[in-house]
Amino acid sequence: MEEQPETPTLDTSPFKVLKLDNGEDVICKVLHEYNDAVVVERPMAISATPQFNEQLGEVVTHTGLQHWMNFTNDTTFAIAKTRIIAVGNLAPEVGFYYKHICEKLSLRDEEEDNPKDEAELADRIKKLDEIMNGVDRETEEGKKIVQFPLDKTKLH
Repeated sequence: MEEQPETPTLDTSPFKVLKLDNGEDVICKVLHEYNDAVVVERPMAISATPQFNEQLGEVVTHTGLQHWMNFTNDTTFAIAKTRIIAVGNLAPEVGFYYKHICEKLSLRDEEEDNPKDEAELADRIKKLDEIMNGVDRETEEGKKIVQFPLDKTKLH
């Protein structure tokens, strides 16, 4: 009798790493899959930063996570399947780290003082305009330079 191969067990975890056609690796939670796209929650790009380690005398690469899409408060995104070249299950230790970061981001989102309506947003824009009117503008070789007052207690 011919031996049947084992039926592979599919990982039903929604936490995946996507390899995109531009070379990016994106860690995310897949919420929905459609014929032409996947909807993901809190995608994070994997970033590698080389640093010289003086003790070892060599360059060491530190790997971390950063927002995949900047300048938005959105947490869910649709990614075209044509842009995804590979999908892998997230390693458990990376999944733990990713979930921890997502929890911290969720708490921060709840605490943030985001405008509640258009009137509050307009009020904030007006205040920013007032601040910008008080900022010195200089030109250097035809370039516009905006000088902001520096509050050294808030540098990070």
